[in-house]
Amino acid sequence: MKRAFFISLLAVLCQGATAQFYTTQNRAAAIRFFNRPTERREIILPTIDGYTLYKADFHTHTIYSDGDVTPRQRVREAWYDGLDILAITDHLEIRTYEKFMLKVLAPYNKTSEPFKYEHAGIANKKDKNAPVLANLNAAYDEAVYYAERENLPIMLVRGTEIWRNTKSIGEYNALFLNDINAICHPDLFESFRRVKEQGGLIMHNHPGYTRTMSEIAEGEQARAYSEGWIDGVEAVNSTTLYTGIISRCIDRGLFMTANTDAHKPTSHDWPAGGEFFRTMTFIMAKSCTERDIKEALKAGRTIGYTAGNLFGDEKHLSAFINEAVTCRVVSKNKKTGEIVYSLTNCCSVPFTLCRGASIHRLKPFTTLNFTLKNGAEPKFKVENMWHRDEQHPTIIIAVDEKK
Repeated sequence: MKRAFFISLLAVLCQGATAQFYTTQNRAAAIRFFNRPTERREIILPTIDGYTLYKADFHTHTIYSDGDVTPRQRVREAWYDGLDILAITDHLEIRTYEKFMLKVLAPYNKTSEPFKYEHAGIANKKDKNAPVLANLNAAYDEAVYYAERENLPIMLVRGTEIWRNTKSIGEYNALFLNDINAICHPDLFESFRRVKEQGGLIMHNHPGYTRTMSEIAEGEQARAYSEGWIDGVEAVNSTTLYTGIISRCIDRGLFMTANTDAHKPTSHDWPAGGEFFRTMTFIMAKSCTERDIKEALKAGRTIGYTAGNLFGDEKHLSAFINEAVTCRVVSKNKKTGEIVYSLTNCCSVPFTLCRGASIHRLKPFTTLNFTLKNGAEPKFKVENMWHRDEQHPTIIIAVDEKK
C-alpha cells in the first residue's frame, strides 16, 4: 500500500515538475550549456629585495600589421593570461592586412571600387620617401579604449617594430613612445634618434632569427650597439632561447626580455589551463608605472620565462628561488649525520632540482622532502634556470631557522 502511494505521489510530482518546466510562463528563452570562463589566470611570484615582480610581454602583433587578431583581443587575452603589462608592437613597414581592409571600405569610395593598394611605408620599393598613409597609433588607441571600457587594469605600452634586413641589420622594438608616426624614417638611425627624443627604449628582437648565429652582425647592427642605441635584447622569442644573449646583456649592461612575438591568438601556442603559461618577462619594480618599469629595465632587473624555464643574471635567479621556496629542517640524525629537509614551493613556477644523479621536480605549491647525508646543506643545480653561457646555476637554498 505504501509502495503504491509512493509511486503515485512520485508520478504526480514528476508530472507537475515537467508541466511547470515547459509552460510558456516559466520557460527560459535559451538553455546555456557552457559559460565561457572569465577568470584571470593569477601567476603567483615572490617579491625580491622589496620589488614586486610584474609580468610583461613587450612583443605582440595585431591585424594592423601582420597579426591575426585585433588590439582588443590582444588586451583581453593578456589580461586572462595573467599579464600586468602589454606592448602591441605592430610593424612600421609591414602591414599585410591593409589591402583587405581597403576592400571592406570600398563602398565608401565614390565609385564603390576597391582602393588601389600601394604600401606607403618605408618598405615601398617604388618610392622609399613616400609618406606613411596610416595612423600607426590606432592599434594602441583602440587597446587603451577597450581596456578602459572593460575595466581591465593592465598597463599598455605604446610601441612598434622597426623592420630591416633580418640577417644583416635586424629588427628592433621601440617602446614607451608618445607618437609612433613621428619616428618613421628611411634611415634606421634617424628613426632611433626620434625614439630617444621621445624618451623611448630600443630592444633588439630575436637576434638569431633567419641567421645561423646570434652574434652581432657587422655593419649597421654593430654600429647600433657600439653607438649605444640599444637598451635591451630579446633573449627568448616565443619558446626559443638565443644563445649568447644572456651574457651579452650582462656584459653590456642591457636588459633582457622574453616575449611571445604573438601573431596568432596566444591560446594557439599556450592553451588556457595548460601546464605552462605564456612566455613573458618578470620585471622587478617598485610599482607598475611607466617611470618605475623603465627604471627597472634600465637597471637590468628582469627575468625571462618560457615553458617552465627561467632566464637571467644568476644573482636574480638565486634571489628568485630563495624567495619562492621555503626550506626547513624536519629532522636530524646525530648518529648517521642525515638531515631531512622540507622544501615548499610557494610560487607558480616549477623548479627542477638536481643533486648528483638525483633529479627532483618541485611543482608549484607543493612540498618535497630531501634526505642529505653528512650534514650537507641544500645545494642544487637548478636545471630549468639558465644564466651566462646557457649554464644552469648551482644554488644553496637558505634554511628558514624559524620553522
